[in-house]
Amino acid sequence: MDHMDLRNFKDFLQLYNQMSELCFNRCVYTFGGRDLTREEAHCAEICASKHVKINHKSMAVYMEVQPLIVNKRIEEMNEAQKTLEREAEKKKLEEDAAVNPQPTAEG
Repeated sequence: MDHMDLRNFKDFLQLYNQMSELCFNRCVYTFGGRDLTREEAHCAEICASKHVKINHKSMAVYMEVQPLIVNKRIEEMNEAQKTLEREAEKKKLEEDAAVNPQPTAEG
């Protein structure tokens, strides 16, 4: 299992645990037996279903927007690189001018 697979699995487990805890706290209110009541089970199903749907919708939006964000960052980095190159060229020209001053017409 490589690093990304492990990270994805960890993220999944964290999300699953958060959802389980939230739905448990919201839906389970009797502790008289090992089994859930019909109402508790129904509430837990609805709660889990809602969270799964929200997660799917969020991921769909993320997959839609992420390439745009990446492209924008690439453009910003390219522009920053061009600016640095222009500044380096200007500095080099200034240094060359200081080392080799141009003769004046008077001299």
